[in-house]
Amino acid sequence: MFAVDSNRPRPTRLWAQVKAGVIVAIKCALVRQPQPFGPDAGRVVEVTGTDAQVGYLVDHMGNVTPRENRTGPIPDGRPAYIEGPPVPAIASGPLGRALASAGVMPTKDPDHPANWSKNAAPEQKEAADGTADNPAA
Repeated sequence: MFAVDSNRPRPTRLWAQVKAGVIVAIKCALVRQPQPFGPDAGRVVEVTGTDAQVGYLVDHMGNVTPRENRTGPIPDGRPAYIEGPPVPAIASGPLGRALASAGVMPTKDPDHPANWSKNAAPEQKEAADGTADNPAA
């Protein structure tokens, strides 16, 4: 028959294969087994407990981070946890109220896709008869 602990899950480790700083494959192996990609796999990092997915970026130390609209790998020497795109924050408390009353607002992040010029709405031009002339509509 079955042993008492036959239904207990066996401890496993997750391994990720990395090419050009991007995770291309993830495999699972038992704790006592070597990494499952083999000796000719290139760079392989352990990602157990990181919720890593294919397409995530990996820094030079093996830290994993989501892509976050980045097109290239994380530069050498830069850690994954601070490499994300900057997000402007609005000041809070008395300073925030003072800046808002003076009309000072944080600048928009130019690297955010919503602020790219190609994503801007087309300008509506006025026709000679006074109606809106929008060829894109």
